[in-house]
Amino acid sequence: MNSIVKTERKQRIGLVAPFFPPEIGGANIYCYELARALSAKGLDVHVFARPGDLDDSAYTLHPILTLKLEEDLKRLLTFQMDIWHSLYFYYTPLALYHGNVFVTGHGDDFFSPRIRFTLPARVWLESNIIWRLSGSIRANIDRKLLKAEMFYNNYLYGKAIRYTRQFITVSTFSKDRFCQAFPSAKQRTVVVPPGVSDAFFSTTVSSPKPNLLLTVTRLDEHDRIKNVHGVIQALAELKHHYQFQYVIIAGAETGQYRQELERLILDSGLQDRVSIKGRQPIEELLSYYRSAELFILVSYAEANNFEGFGIVFLEANAAGVPVLTSREGGMSDYIQPGVNGFYVDSPSSEGIKNALQAYLDGHIQFDRERVRQAPAPYRWSDIADRVLQVYKKHSSIWR
Repeated sequence: MNSIVKTERKQRIGLVAPFFPPEIGGANIYCYELARALSAKGLDVHVFARPGDLDDSAYTLHPILTLKLEEDLKRLLTFQMDIWHSLYFYYTPLALYHGNVFVTGHGDDFFSPRIRFTLPARVWLESNIIWRLSGSIRANIDRKLLKAEMFYNNYLYGKAIRYTRQFITVSTFSKDRFCQAFPSAKQRTVVVPPGVSDAFFSTTVSSPKPNLLLTVTRLDEHDRIKNVHGVIQALAELKHHYQFQYVIIAGAETGQYRQELERLILDSGLQDRVSIKGRQPIEELLSYYRSAELFILVSYAEANNFEGFGIVFLEANAAGVPVLTSREGGMSDYIQPGVNGFYVDSPSSEGIKNALQAYLDGHIQFDRERVRQAPAPYRWSDIADRVLQVYKKHSSIWR
C-alpha cells in the first residue's frame, strides 16, 4: 500500500514595493530585507516592483508596477495571494478589492500624492479641451482639477483604510502622525521598526580614528530634513577649537543639494576637514562605520515629512559607533542617551554645535561594546517574526 505524504502549501505573501533596490533609500532597503527575512521563515514571498528592480532567489519578483495607481491595481488583481502587504501607504486601495491587506507606512508616504488615482475624465479634458485654452486659464483649471482630484483620492483612500486589516508604522513618532491624519485607523495600527543586516555587526569592536565624524544619507534638494547643512554650519563654529574630520557618504543624490553643500564647505573654510563621497561598496561602507568615532544624523521634522526611523542608526550602532540625533522623528524609540547615542536640544546649527562641543570636550562618552549590543534585537529575522505575528493575529488565513 502506497503511503501518501501530505505537504502543507506555503502561504503566498504579496509585497507591493514601488520603490525598491537598486534605488537607494532606507525604505527601499526595508522592503528588500523584509522580503528576504519573510522568505527565510518559510513563506512564499512575491515582490511586486518596477522593471529593473533587484531580483533575488529568496523571492519571486514581478516587475509590473508603473506608479500609475489605476493601472497597477488592475495588474495586481490578476494575481492571487493569501496576504497582500503594501510596503508603502500608496497602495492602500488594494483593500477595496482584497481582504487580508496589510500596509506599512514610513512617514512622508502618508501625505504624499506621488502615487494616486487620476480624476475620471481628466485625461480626456486635458487632451481635447484644456490644451486649447490660454496659459492663465489653463493654469487656473489645472489647479481646480488638482483640488478635485485630491478630494477624490481622500474619499477613496478613506474608504480603503476602513477595509485594511492592519497598519504597521516604523516608529511611535510615525504612528502618532499617521493616526492624527487618519483617526479611523488608530485601533488598527501597530509599531514594528525596521531591522539591520547581519553584515553590519562587527565581530570585534575596532578602535576608531580620533574625532572622525560620519554621516550616511541621501542628498536631495527637495528633502533637506536630513539637515547635513546644519551639521556643517555647526562645525564651522568649532573649527578653531577642535581637530576633527567629517565624512558624508551620499548613497543617492538628487538635484543640486550636494553642490550647495560643497559651496557651504568652501565658504566655511572646511575644505580640509569635511568631504562628501558618493555611494560606497558594502566593504568600504563597513570600513567607514568601523573607523568612525561618532555617527551624526540630526534630522528635523516638517508637517508632512520626517525621519520615520533611520536604519543607518542601527548600522552605526552595530559597528559600535554611538550616534548624535534629534527627537524630531522615530529615533526617540531607539536611542538611549548615554547608552548608544545622545540627542541635540534642538536640530538648529546652534543646538548641534552645543552637543558636539560637549562630546568633543569628553563630557559624553560611550562603551563601544555596549553600543554594539543595542541593535541586537533589531536583526531582520526578529523583525520578520514581529511582522509575521501581525499577519497571524489579524488575518483570516491562520484562523
